Amino acid sequence: MIDNIINRIAGNKKTHFWLFFAILVFLTVAMMFCYQPLCPGQDFFFHFRRFQALMDGLKESPFLIYLDYTAIDGYGYFAKAFYPDVILIPFAIIGNLTNAEFGYLSMIFVMTVLCGVFTYITINKIFRSPFAAAMGAILFTFCVYRLLDIYHRTALGEALSFTFIPLVFWGLHEIISGNYKKWYILAIGYALLIFTHVISTVLMFFTMLILLVIYYKPLIKEPKRILYLIIAGVAALIMACYYLLPMFEQMASDTFYYNGRNMMAKAGDMTLDFHWILWGMFTGIIHPKQLFIPGTGLLLTCVIALRIFVAGKSPQLKYADVGVVIGLIFLLMCSPVIPWSVFPFTLLDFIQMPWRLYEFSSFFFAVAGGYYLSLLVKSNKRALVCGGMVVMATLLVLVNDGKLYKDVRCSNSIESTDNNIPLPPNGYHMGGLEYLPASVPSPDFFVERSMVVLHKHPKTGITSLKREGNATTFDLDIIEPDILELPLVYYKGYKVTIDGKEASIKESPNGLIEMKADRPGKVEAYYSGTPLQVISWLISITSILALCIYIYISNRKTKNTLTEK
Repeated sequence: MIDNIINRIAGNKKTHFWLFFAILVFLTVAMMFCYQPLCPGQDFFFHFRRFQALMDGLKESPFLIYLDYTAIDGYGYFAKAFYPDVILIPFAIIGNLTNAEFGYLSMIFVMTVLCGVFTYITINKIFRSPFAAAMGAILFTFCVYRLLDIYHRTALGEALSFTFIPLVFWGLHEIISGNYKKWYILAIGYALLIFTHVISTVLMFFTMLILLVIYYKPLIKEPKRILYLIIAGVAALIMACYYLLPMFEQMASDTFYYNGRNMMAKAGDMTLDFHWILWGMFTGIIHPKQLFIPGTGLLLTCVIALRIFVAGKSPQLKYADVGVVIGLIFLLMCSPVIPWSVFPFTLLDFIQMPWRLYEFSSFFFAVAGGYYLSLLVKSNKRALVCGGMVVMATLLVLVNDGKLYKDVRCSNSIESTDNNIPLPPNGYHMGGLEYLPASVPSPDFFVERSMVVLHKHPKTGITSLKREGNATTFDLDIIEPDILELPLVYYKGYKVTIDGKEASIKESPNGLIEMKADRPGKVEAYYSGTPLQVISWLISITSILALCIYIYISNRKTKNTLTEK
């Protein structure tokens, strides 16, 4: 009877996805439970403040023109210009309806489920095996490095990028050897990747180049594929204008800490010794005493080791093998054996940690491992047992790593306490403050200067200085024109008015807003944005709508053609 039920489920292809989806949701709920309560990882406060600033921004501007006005003791910080916020928007709305913590947790839950779904679809499209797709999706979605990103590091941008990497690989597969008229899959996937994490986007581009070199023959045979590859790239960049153009505008307008003070870590300084790389391949099941060991995990190591039991040849098997080789090379690139200080490797210095490549190694290993399992499991009953073992092993990883998370990270709270007040030593919870203007003397400068308006003329009077939402206001009394330095970090897009009339401003020698005051009155300073920020928003919305219309018309034509045949 059990065999009949198993065979019936295996024979009904429609149930394959929904069975996988149920398991995926179950594991996601288990993950959320194992990692409760929410505790601050390495970059938690930086990203949580970004999330809270977006929640406030949604209340203020339909074009999402805002910055974090409360950051750095009220001086303000424009992380939004350099860190994309598009993917966070739905969850910030949830946060406004509930609270910030619930909105943040809902984001982790939804993006985890979507990661599994997109990975399943991608593997199934390439390998035509629901079982391989289910196993690969579970292995990738709950891989050790992703858990490290979400919880231990709280590297939110990189953690969210896991969700869209499968879409990019699916789109690239369609361009190289599938239906190149589905170029929009690559465009959508890559645009979403840009909207999550720039470094992952660049590493994805680097990985794509490797795959294009390996699988160049179909492109040479059908040059149209190259054309559609270019179209996909251009479409992705246009859709991502909302983020890209304002970022480039700010970068061109000033010099910041990240490029003016040589403060960013270099890839060559952050390599891992071979024993740490090996240790990282066996984490997850093992509960390490060390606080931080990046790695791909024991589960992925075990499934790719199954290759020695797989016989035969096929294009799909070659795809899996090539992925494993690339993944292993990426692991090797995390070691000192790669001369990161020598050109052209110096071009990748901005990635800071070579072990960011673990994200892609994890994907290749998970995909290959899922496919190897599908080749080794010959009967439906064995598939059920094998799938159950993978699920149980995944649960073991979640329980073990969740315990490590609580032991190491939960000694602190996400609430504002004496231990985590934003101060210069912790970068005001703004990471390395790398997006401050380079002319700001130091992080301690803000404490030393305090919240005052400086003026040159001794008879100039400043009264009623206060913050009102996104605006800084004060009453100005002057006898003759004066130069004022406001307690606000200068970014392009700020506007200052005196009784409603715009005043001339520029960046002061201290990286703050400097204004010319030629009359008394009520002064109001706020971030109004730039015309390019509005234009870029409109470009992204218009291009996304245009692509949706194109996809609808294209699919309709395809259906009509099939019906006529």
